[in-house]
Amino acid sequence: MRAIRIAITHTEATIHPIHSLICTTDGLSRERILYITVADGVETTINYVEGEPEVYETALRRKTVVDEYEVYPDGSDGCYSYIRNELGAYNSALATALQRETLAVIPPIEYLPDRRMLVSLVVTERDFRDILEEIPDELTVDVIGVGSIPQIPRSQLTAKQRRAMRTAWENGYYEIPRTATLEEVAAELDCSVSTASDLLRRGQASLVATALGVDDSVQ
Repeated sequence: MRAIRIAITHTEATIHPIHSLICTTDGLSRERILYITVADGVETTINYVEGEPEVYETALRRKTVVDEYEVYPDGSDGCYSYIRNELGAYNSALATALQRETLAVIPPIEYLPDRRMLVSLVVTERDFRDILEEIPDELTVDVIGVGSIPQIPRSQLTAKQRRAMRTAWENGYYEIPRTATLEEVAAELDCSVSTASDLLRRGQASLVATALGVDDSVQ
């Protein structure tokens, strides 16, 4: 058995409308499927979405046809959701390929804005070859990690931390010497200096924790 982390890249036509919201809606940055079952072509998931809960629920209601859903804001810059929805042909085939008695799918399954779906598997080499044959040709599969344990990131930036660090980077805050001050970054973010400092500090701590492979205790 091997732990393999793969990226499955959808096209605009193959990605499920619910998961495509991450790719097409401003204010949303990542979706993680924490729990999933598929029965009789209907997918039931519990998800965590990074972004504004109101934006997500509005997009979910207006841009998709959902059998059943509930959205639960987590009090910060994300939300959990419970969704039941019928799968289309491509996603049904993908679900079938990943449902095997000898295969373990390690949550979370992640959807990114570039239509990549990141999945960690514990699988035999033979089963993995069979999976690749069963995944529809319209989808692109890339192996991004192989190991003896699931290759899952231990630390993640929140959407606000990512925006703050990107703004700081683009304005030269991380240049040596710096070409932007913390006050200027805060002005770009339209927040207080203390808020900008906190977002940058926590984001930096999260990245360092990931690099060192330790638990991030400041989140």
